[in-house]
Amino acid sequence: MNLLLKQISAHKLNFVCKPTGEELLLIPLKDNVADFNQYLVLNELGAFIWDALHPELSMEELQQKILASFEVAPEVLSADLEKFIPEIHRFTSQK
Repeated sequence: MNLLLKQISAHKLNFVCKPTGEELLLIPLKDNVADFNQYLVLNELGAFIWDALHPELSMEELQQKILASFEVAPEVLSADLEKFIPEIHRFTSQK
C-alpha cells in the first residue's frame, strides 16, 4: 500500500483541484489543459487524504493523521483505506 501512496503522490502535479463547498474536484491535466470530461469528486476525508499525500508518507503515518483529525474507529479507517487508495491510484494512473 505504501508503494501506491508514493505513485499517487508522484502524479499529484498532473491534477488541478477545485473546491466546491464540502467537496474537492480532482481534474486531470492533459497537455497542460484541464480535462473536464473526466474528474473525481472527493468528500472531506478524501480531500484531506489528497492534501496529506507526499512521497515520504507511509500508510501508518496517513492513518495517524486521519485518526488525529476525524472521529473514526481504526478498524473502519483501515478497511476504508484498503478500498479508497487503490481506487484513487487507478484514477491518477490513467493516461
